[in-house]
Amino acid sequence: MINRVTISTATCLSIIAVCAIERQVIKAEEIVVQQAQTIAALTEVVQVQQVQLARIEQRTLEVQEFIVRTTEQVRYTPEDLNCLARNIYHEAGIEHNDGKYAVAQVTLNRLKDGRWGNTICKVVYAKAQFSWTLSKKKMAEKPKGALWEDSLAVARKVLAGDRIPTLSKSLWYHANYIANPKWVPSVVKTQQIGQHIFYQSNT
Repeated sequence: MINRVTISTATCLSIIAVCAIERQVIKAEEIVVQQAQTIAALTEVVQVQQVQLARIEQRTLEVQEFIVRTTEQVRYTPEDLNCLARNIYHEAGIEHNDGKYAVAQVTLNRLKDGRWGNTICKVVYAKAQFSWTLSKKKMAEKPKGALWEDSLAVARKVLAGDRIPTLSKSLWYHANYIANPKWVPSVVKTQQIGQHIFYQSNT
């Protein structure tokens, strides 16, 4: 009788041990499946990021071909740099760099022309010329973040001589969602860059 009880107990313990091992195996298999799913998801994310990076690199090359370095350097103060960067940021901050360069170049073209002021800041804050200057909120804002840093970088490069050759005479632009402002008939369309359509004098 004692032997039978001993055998039964040993058998039960063995069954319990086997069941515990099976549960561990099942749990391990579940972990492996989860890890495989995680790896697959990460692989997909990496592939998407690689595609995005390739597009960014292609866009960068296009912008580099679009911009040329000239000898048209502009002497400026820290205040001038800030004014130009703010204009880029508010007018084209969310656009690709070519859009930022375009806004910066029109600003400097206006400085060179003289009708809007003899400093960068006077050009930027000339009455009702750049729409963001009509917003008290934007005027009081202190820009920061990646878009601001990009705008600063473009401002420095344009002041150092980087230019878009096709915009060498452009003095006006408007957003492409604005249909024919009243001044459009008196000027000549140059081209569209990003969300803005650019114009130059017809004389």
